[in-house]
Amino acid sequence: MKLTITPETLKQINKIMNPNDVLVLDVDDGSGEFSKTYLKHLEYQLLIVDRKLLPAEFNQTLISNIGPIYFSKDTEWFLYQNMKIEFKANSSTYRLWSTTGLLGGLPIKRAVPKMVPEIELE
Repeated sequence: MKLTITPETLKQINKIMNPNDVLVLDVDDGSGEFSKTYLKHLEYQLLIVDRKLLPAEFNQTLISNIGPIYFSKDTEWFLYQNMKIEFKANSSTYRLWSTTGLLGGLPIKRAVPKMVPEIELE
């Protein structure tokens, strides 16, 4: 599977990624390490995750023009052979497309898996 990221989107992602970060394409469906709430509809999300915190279930990759993008076996059901992420400047939003059409809005955000304990400050 392949994911193309438009130049403007690449510019935006590169502003917030650190050298040790990886990208994860996931669906927020109420299950999994990065799902926060149960939604009545499927919602895609592109996550920036510290490589050391990437859960083992995200062991598959998409080919992209920014490098590998990780996803889980559960997410694979919702992916298409060829997809594209574009930045819509007039609304400052991202959209995920497949060859069949628009898949939906795509939030891009930094994420921490649910299973990572919070750090206590002394």
